[in-house]
Amino acid sequence: MNPATPATVESVVDSLLQSILDANKNTLEAMSQVDGYARAFKSTLDDVQRRLFDKMSALHKELNRMISLHRLPIEVFVQIITGALEPFQTRTSSDQTHLGRLVTLCQVCQRWREVINSTPSLWTTIDVLDPVAVTSAAISRSLDHPLNIIGAPSPGYLKSWRDLAVGWKEFEETAITHSNRWRSIQLRVACPEDAQALMNAPAPLLQSLEVGSILQCRVETMSQVIGPRLRHLALRGLAIPWRSCVLSDLRYLSISSLDDFAPSCEEIMRMLRMCRGLVEVELILGQGATVKPESNKEGPLTLTQLRSISFRRLSPFYTSVLLETIRMPSVRYLSLDLDLSAAGHLLRPMIKRVLALSSAAIDAPYEVVIDLRPNRLEWFCRPEDTPYEWRFEFTAWNHPAIEILEAVLLDKNTNRFGPKQIRIDFNSLGTSNFSSLLLKLDGVDCIRTIRAYDCELESLLTYMTGGTTNHKWGLPELEELGIYDCSYEPSRLLEMVLARYGEGDDILNGGGPPPFKHLHIRHGQGDADKGTLRLVENIVGHDCFMLENDVEGDE
Repeated sequence: MNPATPATVESVVDSLLQSILDANKNTLEAMSQVDGYARAFKSTLDDVQRRLFDKMSALHKELNRMISLHRLPIEVFVQIITGALEPFQTRTSSDQTHLGRLVTLCQVCQRWREVINSTPSLWTTIDVLDPVAVTSAAISRSLDHPLNIIGAPSPGYLKSWRDLAVGWKEFEETAITHSNRWRSIQLRVACPEDAQALMNAPAPLLQSLEVGSILQCRVETMSQVIGPRLRHLALRGLAIPWRSCVLSDLRYLSISSLDDFAPSCEEIMRMLRMCRGLVEVELILGQGATVKPESNKEGPLTLTQLRSISFRRLSPFYTSVLLETIRMPSVRYLSLDLDLSAAGHLLRPMIKRVLALSSAAIDAPYEVVIDLRPNRLEWFCRPEDTPYEWRFEFTAWNHPAIEILEAVLLDKNTNRFGPKQIRIDFNSLGTSNFSSLLLKLDGVDCIRTIRAYDCELESLLTYMTGGTTNHKWGLPELEELGIYDCSYEPSRLLEMVLARYGEGDDILNGGGPPPFKHLHIRHGQGDADKGTLRLVENIVGHDCFMLENDVEGDE
């Protein structure tokens, strides 16, 4: 075989490379054609998908138009959204904000988003918890509508400025910039300078002002550009010029958490005389609030629209002057907290005044609940079938509870109607307490419920077993008895039940009192006398008797 010359080899290589290039060219042309087909197919699919989405969107819009809510006039729809968001115009226990809920509603559908975005009145509540961008957008979209400002933190006690929300200072500056648009404001301030700046801001549209200061302080001046629309004023830890004329049309007044800067009784009376249209008053002041003998020298003050009044942490002298001076014919809620450690002589006059107020307001059957402890008594009175807000209550402490109870139960001169029923809760009372107390219960026949917690019950069970000083059964109308973790002889309980159910000696002529409707007993594990309690249950009936689960288990 002849050896190949270089020229021959080169020719063969060139031919081979050319054939490879031709083959690759054909393959690339084929692949290019496939890519073209794929692009055309994808374009067709995208067009079909777009048209499908358009049809679906049109169908959803048509379905939305068929929803009765969307067929309402826009004005009605806006009113519904406004009402639904109204609870978020003030700080509640929830971290949800007004704007946060509004943004969520915008995501429901295009119609909702269009209506909400084009309604400035829906964007008038700004909250320190909202992002800065959302707050700025809301201020812009609200146009010139009055603003509701929520610059208070979530509910809870503020111990220092560090507890304020992030961005609070910037939010406060933004809020003050727009003070001429304030309708309502809830704000916490960290120092007297911030408080002064806030109270000096012109706010001609302001209706509700709630300000709390972390540090107790006083502002020396108050803007006179707060117009006559101010109806609601709540101050926590902040004192203002109490003679300010901008307060004259208030309907709600709350002053709390003040000690050194607390208004004197004279200042409060001057303010109340200026605010004749008040509906609700709340005072929570320290014992440092002063009272002078001439505090009520101007005579009685009648607040005809006053329906709710609450005095807490005031000195008894302060409370006594207010109760003696203020006439409140429309009152429906009264709450007092009385420290009688150095003012026991004021007990009966104040209780008499409370009973007189409740008697004047209640013209229907009512119930009384009394919680009795060795040195404390809580009294609660509410007409039947009325809202819980309609009630009268007071707490008296640092005074022998038996004297307080006697004043409450035996002072009947001012009551037009006797209570339909009384419930008394005894807490941590020993035998000596009961021995003195039970004598006060003779003649009080409408006590229908007794609950005893951690008490020594020998005296009570003996009192319920037979006749009393007025020749009636002890607690003759008692229907419910609760005994919770108390000390007593089981045989004494059995003796009482036997006597009241006529199973033992009939002590009183005419038979015993009505049977129990409910007898509830609770003991610690292993403390129950099962045999005696079963006898008691057999007498009173299984439907009436209840034994808690933490008693000694069955054998």
